[in-house]
Amino acid sequence: RIQYAKTKSDIIAKADGTFVPREKRRRHEEKGKKKKDQHDANQVGVGLTPAYGGAYGTTPSLLQIPYPGGVKSMVPEAPAPPNNILFIQNLPNETTPMMLQMLFQQYPGFKEVRMVEAKPGIAFVEYGDEMQSTGAMHGLQGFKILQQNSMLITYAKK
Repeated sequence: RIQYAKTKSDIIAKADGTFVPREKRRRHEEKGKKKKDQHDANQVGVGLTPAYGGAYGTTPSLLQIPYPGGVKSMVPEAPAPPNNILFIQNLPNETTPMMLQMLFQQYPGFKEVRMVEAKPGIAFVEYGDEMQSTGAMHGLQGFKILQQNSMLITYAKK
């Protein structure tokens, strides 16, 4: 059997433009008060605070709800350990794989350039081993392509 609501929800009324603030429901006030007293007695000395200070029958704003993923910390990540693949950032959008190939193949051990089409401005350059990639990284760090931003070269994460 399907049941329907007797009144519109606040969300629907707000969307329709017919929302009228109303008094909070007090049906379960005594039950809620007893449970709260028991809960408070159990929490004495623990020092726990609620996630949000919402009133009965209200929902917290999205800013008040704790997010398990959290905000990215301001602590910078540790650099990746040396390896044979370099991660190139801060490239002009007009950069082509051929430009990077001409630039990086002057260092021994060069294998290939891979541009990330979904994210312009970054690329990966692969070398035979980590010693060769280190030489290229030190040689081209800060190089400006098309007289624009300086390249930022780091080791790629594995």
